Amino acid sequence: MLKKIEKSAGFLKNHEENLRCPLCHEAFTLSGYALICQNRHTFNINKKGFVNFLQQKPDTEHYTRKMFEPRRRLIEAGMYTSVLTEIEKFTLKGSLLDVGTGEGTFLNLLHYEGDKYGFDIAKDGIEMATELDINGFLSLSDLTNLPFADGSFSTILNIFTPSNYREFKRVMADKARVLKIVPDQFYLKELREIYGIPLDYDNSAVVERFKQEFEQTEQIEIHEVFNIPEELREDFLEMSPLEWSVSEEIKNTAHQNPPHTATVHVQLLIGQK
Repeated sequence: MLKKIEKSAGFLKNHEENLRCPLCHEAFTLSGYALICQNRHTFNINKKGFVNFLQQKPDTEHYTRKMFEPRRRLIEAGMYTSVLTEIEKFTLKGSLLDVGTGEGTFLNLLHYEGDKYGFDIAKDGIEMATELDINGFLSLSDLTNLPFADGSFSTILNIFTPSNYREFKRVMADKARVLKIVPDQFYLKELREIYGIPLDYDNSAVVERFKQEFEQTEQIEIHEVFNIPEELREDFLEMSPLEWSVSEEIKNTAHQNPPHTATVHVQLLIGQK
């Protein structure tokens, strides 16, 4: 069985043309377990099988394994099946880039005909993603300076994460698509209610910005209620950054009687280059 570093090197050997140096924007050549550009900037594949392209320290404080593990269990239990099913209808064959892939479960579960690329700034997330059998390449990368060549992707996936439309358009092939998931008003309303957070989320500015960037835009509402398995109800309380601003007293009270359902209310935005 191939080691993770060997698997990544084998993938990159056949796909090095899809990458570019984040320092000088020149092409890479794979040499052993290192990507080396024409100006000799070098980025190594580590033993976990991913490359760190960041020029700053990765996030090791906010998005950590403590949050990612409950999130993974809920995704694997089917909490977002309706979202993934809808996304799969609009992916295009070729190569797919998952922006802010986190711990990689969305990318892993997505049925896709082609190569998968995922990146994040969260070190714990990418390390967890390498534990999955994803057919593709993972990296720590900067959203504002992607280490990917122009026109490399047919589909960009943007699930609950920030966007950089300048970089998206640069790495998109002709007639490629961006599939963006944004939360709508009732998203995780049970979590907001138990934490005392107002149900006042308004995604209109995000949606309008997307439509300004892509003249050909389709919008689909997804509204489902997921019955949380009993053994995952406490995970639900810990899967989101919503808990970061909540006092320990409120958290303790919530854990005594966690929600039994989770509302998944989102908008799928489909933009074409």
